[in-house]
Amino acid sequence: MSRELASRAARAFDRANVPILKAHVLGAMPDSNARSSVDENERLFVEAGAIVPPYDPEALCLLLENSNSLRQNIDAYVTNIDAFGHRFEPVIDLDADDADQRIANAIYVERLAAKEAERDDPVVQAKPLVPTAAEIAARKKEVAETIRMERSRLETFFDFCCVDLSFVTLRRRTRQDIETLGNGYWEVLRNASGEIVQFVYVPGFTMRLLRLDPEPVSVDMKVKVSDLAFDAVTVPRRFRRYVQILETQVVYFKEFGDPRVLSRKTGELVPSVEELRRRDPSDGPATEILHFKLHSPRSAYGTPRWIGNLLAVLGSRQTEEINFLYFENKSVPPLALLVSGGRLSKSSIPRIEDFIENHLKGKRNFHKVLVIEAEPAQGSPEFAHSGRMRIELKPLTSAQQQDELFSSYDERNIDKVGQAFRLPRLLRGDIRDFNRSTADSALHFAEQQVFQPERDEFDFLLNRKILADMGIGFWRFRSNSPLTRDPASMTEMVTAFVKAGVLTPEEGRHLAGDVFNRDFKKIAAEWVKQPIALTLAGFQAADDPQSAMVGPTEGETSTPKERALPAEAKRLIALRDTLRRLGTEQERTEKRARLDEKVVHVPAAEFASWFEESDAA
Repeated sequence: MSRELASRAARAFDRANVPILKAHVLGAMPDSNARSSVDENERLFVEAGAIVPPYDPEALCLLLENSNSLRQNIDAYVTNIDAFGHRFEPVIDLDADDADQRIANAIYVERLAAKEAERDDPVVQAKPLVPTAAEIAARKKEVAETIRMERSRLETFFDFCCVDLSFVTLRRRTRQDIETLGNGYWEVLRNASGEIVQFVYVPGFTMRLLRLDPEPVSVDMKVKVSDLAFDAVTVPRRFRRYVQILETQVVYFKEFGDPRVLSRKTGELVPSVEELRRRDPSDGPATEILHFKLHSPRSAYGTPRWIGNLLAVLGSRQTEEINFLYFENKSVPPLALLVSGGRLSKSSIPRIEDFIENHLKGKRNFHKVLVIEAEPAQGSPEFAHSGRMRIELKPLTSAQQQDELFSSYDERNIDKVGQAFRLPRLLRGDIRDFNRSTADSALHFAEQQVFQPERDEFDFLLNRKILADMGIGFWRFRSNSPLTRDPASMTEMVTAFVKAGVLTPEEGRHLAGDVFNRDFKKIAAEWVKQPIALTLAGFQAADDPQSAMVGPTEGETSTPKERALPAEAKRLIALRDTLRRLGTEQERTEKRARLDEKVVHVPAAEFASWFEESDAA
């Protein structure tokens, strides 16, 4: 029923612009060879065994094109979720203070898992669980090299993973399909080695799902054993196939991660690619489809989040059409010319009817005036001629429509659709009744409750499927967010916290990276890992608490603390000590001068008694 409603609504949108042709044919009707493209595609989908979607995708696309409220809501999702790019975050920071401890823990967990898996191997059982310092250093060096290589692979891949468009454009198109149809699709291409090399956008309205295959397939799934290692676990999975029909061309796909070989022409399983080529040289193996969807509890397809407000979308469209057609079909003229002291002529009545039928419609006739002819009333005793006639212009604007109809109904429908997306009016292009405070609150709510959860879900899918398939273990894909924070306010806050010793310079740089959506270059110096007040005071945060108290070794003139301080910090400390010494010497000189100049007058009797008491003491 919902599918019929959506299809009926889509056809209704074009009904006003499609001429109706009536043909009267005599005799027998010949068979037509013409086929509707839409009907033919539906027939091919049924023959391919595709599951019927709950709502017609083409009808949903027409609803987007003809709705006065869907486009701005979907564009807000597309822009705020997928239009700000991405960055890569390291899983483990080797420059952190606890990096060695995390590496040691990872080695311990890996060896413990190996002992559990290899109970009969004496070599594995004899190996100690706790790693040595040399093993930790060797593993740290190996991890650092792997991190550099993986970062280079990721940047190169996502810069060129799409041939004719950017990765951001691919995400934007996919998000529009997801919010319009409830489903989005990527074709994933691999090279001869089985590595992912390219993503291809697939229009959502051309795709259909086939039923799950009855037989499960054993596949290897990567499971994280520790912070530094993955393990492959064999699990049974039931895959489904996909079919695309565009302009009556049928192409089959397999689900992402399906290791089997399928025919792209027939969708049938074949033992190998060589056997597929032997059967049909023009055929090839089916590629993989990565399916994004808004979950529906009753269908394998996704459903758009606004589908519950379908009637509001249709009602707003009908309201727009009624107001538009008023200019072409209005039937009340703005003025009437009345002639009194006479009567209508016989030719006036058909002229009035013709005027209303043919000369009031359209914007060109909006201000036409209706002229009514009259003639003297002769030959009738009831209408005795008075000897004079009167002509009067009578306005008829009170009977005309003054403004659009159903404006409150239309506004309420627009709000209903916006509520389905959970978007404030500001993000839908309506800036009425907004000030700086309410605008910031609305943007903060949308970012926290709507956009960021959608980004996290997309990032999880890419990290769990794409990056895991690529063998990336030390980096995470992270979507950028818009700059909802005021950079000036954040700068003042970070500066105040750093000066107060609440944040270290390294933590302040990390917060600045979140604000500006970029990675700042890492600084390996020790002073960035301690409060700036300690650095200016000459203290060092070292791994060994006693290192700051160790004096200079033989042949050295400075302590390890002094050697570790940056040149700028040492210069500031030396300047501070110099100022302190100058201040102390100046205070002593001034005090001595004041004592020399001070004259004390003491009576002789008091002075003698004070002198005697001092001698006795």
